[in-house]
Amino acid sequence: MNAPTHQLLIYDLAPDYLSRRGQFREEHLRLAWEAADRGGLVLGGAVGDPVESALLLFRDRASAEAFAAADPYVSQGLVRSWRVQPWLTVVGADAATPLRPGTDV
Repeated sequence: MNAPTHQLLIYDLAPDYLSRRGQFREEHLRLAWEAADRGGLVLGGAVGDPVESALLLFRDRASAEAFAAADPYVSQGLVRSWRVQPWLTVVGADAATPLRPGTDV
């Protein structure tokens, strides 16, 4: 893929995530807000009700991988697995590759 993309950091959460996250949440949120303040992290949060996964949208792969490597949710086993996937965003003010109607693709 040659077009600019965002990167999705996808967390598959452990079944006991909600009961264990409290002791690691402050550090996790601190790291997330630092990444956002640096401009690498666009959005992030838990998915599902009940929570089953989490998605964090980054501007580049290196920032996503560095975040996962430092995140206590990962190192303490609250995240069973994680992966980074490119996401070709095409609509919205922050789209990496904006495409309007009538654009040649």
